[in-house]
Amino acid sequence: AILSITLLLAYQVLSGAIAAEDRSERWTVASFLGESLVRESTAAWPETGESEGKFAAPMEAYSWKRSIVPAAHPDAREVHVTVTWSSEGREEKVSLAGVAVK
Repeated sequence: AILSITLLLAYQVLSGAIAAEDRSERWTVASFLGESLVRESTAAWPETGESEGKFAAPMEAYSWKRSIVPAAHPDAREVHVTVTWSSEGREEKVSLAGVAVK
């Protein structure tokens, strides 16, 4: 009986660790994709406005929204990017920001 309880607890701990690793991997991928989009958006002088889309395969599970607004300084623009994905039936998201300058 003690052995079966110990094995059950070990299984639950291992299952939790695997789920945490999967969630961590998804957050890492989303952060990388968002950072790439911010970098691309700040490399040149961007037009203000909002846009959205999905990343190309094999990252099509991730979608993005980008907002470019004037900053306090006239030679700067704020770039806000949110990357979303579904995990276990709920939406997850990570948001990043950057500044484009003339």
